[in-house]
Amino acid sequence: MWGTWWVWDARLTSELILLFLYLGYIALQNAIEDRRVAARAGAVLAVIGTVNIPIIHYSVLWWSTLHQAASVSKMAKPSIHPTMLIPLLIMIAAFMCYFAAVLLMRVRCEILQFDRNASWVRELARGPSGA
Repeated sequence: MWGTWWVWDARLTSELILLFLYLGYIALQNAIEDRRVAARAGAVLAVIGTVNIPIIHYSVLWWSTLHQAASVSKMAKPSIHPTMLIPLLIMIAAFMCYFAAVLLMRVRCEILQFDRNASWVRELARGPSGA
């Protein structure tokens, strides 16, 4: 689009750093055998990685960049026409609901998998009849 495949733009570079942190997180989780130790080490790396999130968001305002500033989240008046803004906001809300539902199901499965040998999981698996 801009006639080059890569520019050292602030947003692109901070996104690249986030990609490396994400790949490092995956590698760290797979490198450690003990799941509890891997979870702790991954949590530390994830907390360190969250520092990059505000840098990505505000990089457009802090540095001269190719990317435009926010179009939807401006406090005064969004620069998107209402015929596009309303469906966009509806789909964002729908996706957030879907994401929350899938995330809760995944967390439940992870907890059950993590504690599969615990007594409360066996009782839960037996069901209400106790069979």
